Amino acid sequence: SDKQVALLKTFADQAVIAIENVRLFKELQARNAEITEALEQQTATAEILKVISSSPTDLKPVFDAILDNATRLCDAHMANLMLYDGDTNLTVVAQRGGSAEYAKWVMNRGPFRPSADGVGARMMAERRPFEIPDLRDSSGYRDRTPGAVALVELGGARSGVLVPMLKEGRVVGGITIYRPEVRPFTQKQIDLVSTFADQAVIAIENVRLFNEIQDKSRQLEVASRHKSEFLASMSHELRTPLNAILGFNEMILREIYGEVPADMKEPLEDIQASGKHLLRLINNVLDLAKIEAGRMELALADYSISDIVESVRSTLRPLAAEKGLEFVVAVPEDIPDAYGDSGRITQCLVNLAGNSLKFTKAGKVEISVRHYDGRFNFCVADTGVGIPPEKIGSLFTEFKQTDATIASEYGGTGLGLSITKKFIEMHGGRIWVESEVGKGSRFIFEIPVRVEAQAEAGERV
Repeated sequence: SDKQVALLKTFADQAVIAIENVRLFKELQARNAEITEALEQQTATAEILKVISSSPTDLKPVFDAILDNATRLCDAHMANLMLYDGDTNLTVVAQRGGSAEYAKWVMNRGPFRPSADGVGARMMAERRPFEIPDLRDSSGYRDRTPGAVALVELGGARSGVLVPMLKEGRVVGGITIYRPEVRPFTQKQIDLVSTFADQAVIAIENVRLFNEIQDKSRQLEVASRHKSEFLASMSHELRTPLNAILGFNEMILREIYGEVPADMKEPLEDIQASGKHLLRLINNVLDLAKIEAGRMELALADYSISDIVESVRSTLRPLAAEKGLEFVVAVPEDIPDAYGDSGRITQCLVNLAGNSLKFTKAGKVEISVRHYDGRFNFCVADTGVGIPPEKIGSLFTEFKQTDATIASEYGGTGLGLSITKKFIEMHGGRIWVESEVGKGSRFIFEIPVRVEAQAEAGERV
């Protein structure tokens, strides 16, 4: 009847729905499996990269992580990682899975040369992965070569894949994975092992570069120490005769050896001024050498902040007057005494204020001091040329000046700020700069009221 025909059509439609549901369900399962596999591979790759970053000097954790993930994700029971000596030999440096007897044999085997007609030699020659469908049918096993026999009879391996580790097209090693049954590996699995091989090469290169940097650092440290010792020695050798020259010249100016003609006084005064300038440079070099050689020590004692600021003002007042600059100081009357090296803090202020006076053509230079929270805050402010923002970072580098044109116009060696920074850090303090081009600069440093112990230069306490 028509009703029966309609009912059969309904059942047919339901059958189609059921077939489609099964198809979609299977597609969804396959898709989920692919996503899960891809996620596992990405997770494994990320884990290996993490091990690489945390083991800059040790390859073993990296190789172990690679083989663990290769065997797990490729459904293999055993894996080896070999390194190539650059000549003809391979050495197994990491192993996972298989029997204890095979692991002992392969790790104690030492360097070996792959047979000329074997898959290992072909992998190295052609620099691409090779698959072995059944190790029992391989030429190596038929010829009873030790490696093939051990793989099959001790390791229980039947199917395998050899993947080269390549650096700039050159073979540096290889990874092999094995199964205990005859079952081919998928292309995705081979590609994954190739990714692991690339990561192994990255780890090897990282260790090489790290060791090279360490070696270069040691060489630079030795060279720096020799440089510091040379500078210290030469500074002493130069300072002794220079002091003698200045002494004799001073006695000539005082006419101890007789009357000095009027036309000779100005050249002699120039000699005295230039000699003192050279002596200051030598002293700076000597201070820097002592600091770098670890031979600089602070002379700790109680001192008056007001006294050292007034001393700096008196020393530099003639320079300010010569340039027509206003030179002022601001120190609170109730500021407490300090405990540290007054000579070095005075030297720091002379360097900073002297720089400000040198780079200021009009306006004023001011030294101010504040006291708060157990620290002194020193500020040397000027209305000078200012410093470009991109140059501030290199201000305290030895022998570095902000600009060749400025250096040519104003002179200097670039040592004063570097030494100042080191002395301040030896006091457990810090120094920084605030500046705007054309409007001036503020050099600010802080030190504790009492320096309990000398800090290493470059270490902030």
